[in-house]
Amino acid sequence: MTITVDQLTRTAADPRTLVDPETFGKLVDYFAADQHVTQTYAERAVEQFCVFLKAHAENVDNPEFGMPLPDGTIGRVVPTLPVDAVWHSVLQHTVPYAAACEQIAGGFVHHIPVLTEGMMDGTAVTFTLAALHQTGYRVDMEFWAGEAESCCPPNPGN
Repeated sequence: MTITVDQLTRTAADPRTLVDPETFGKLVDYFAADQHVTQTYAERAVEQFCVFLKAHAENVDNPEFGMPLPDGTIGRVVPTLPVDAVWHSVLQHTVPYAAACEQIAGGFVHHIPVLTEGMMDGTAVTFTLAALHQTGYRVDMEFWAGEAESCCPPNPGN
């Protein structure tokens, strides 16, 4: 039996269930207002951000998964620019962001900008897509096409 991407999408869990409805709604509202996007687009984008946080949480301590970063740590998952835009918007609203992190990852997820060779050559997105699909939640490929990029210069003391 062959399973297609369409079949996986239909059987995957709804990312909205990763957080309570109130938190999800606040994240969507903040992102929509900050980025001047439609409610529908904001909902889809926040869903993918939640799946990203889930993939991070499931792999942050996995020594068998990821790629080396310049500081010697292992990078697990990386956002694409559309998903990183959600991250930047919701980081400005720490109460619902912290609630989402707690519900999805069990604690606060820090945003640490890095730019690696894997991000430039597409390897990081390959690792990330594998991690996203392993969560069992719906992955909307519109938000994961392309390469991951560093959104801002690295912080020299992180």
